[in-house]
Amino acid sequence: MIRTRLILAPLLAAACLLSACTRQAPAAVPEAPSPAEPSLPVAEPTERPDGPFANTHAEKLGQGREIAETICATCHAIGPEGDSPHPDAIPFRNLSKNYPVEDLAEPLAEGIMVGHPDMPVFEFEADHIDSLLTYIESIQAPHDL
Repeated sequence: MIRTRLILAPLLAAACLLSACTRQAPAAVPEAPSPAEPSLPVAEPTERPDGPFANTHAEKLGQGREIAETICATCHAIGPEGDSPHPDAIPFRNLSKNYPVEDLAEPLAEGIMVGHPDMPVFEFEADHIDSLLTYIESIQAPHDL
């Protein structure tokens, strides 16, 4: 009888240990999403193009278009034709009808706070502003001054 207990005790201990090791860990509790800043009726862009921009005109155009596609296209028409997805957002090709495009440099650097009523505040670095304005200037529709 003692001999049986001596054999069964280690086997029982091994079975308990194996049972404990094969249990799955409890699922992690997902973090509550933080509220979006600012609140928009359209989805915010998923990425911002970051990093140093080169200074050639062709690269500025490409990088400016990338910024426009990534950040601005959820509301604005960013090409030479088409309507803006947001009814109050002016198409980029028509910006120079109201004022010189280069006048946007300062508001973009300080956090543009004009535009359509639910436009989020964006602040850009100097290289990003230069690239974005180079692109916007390239798509301006002809108009009478």
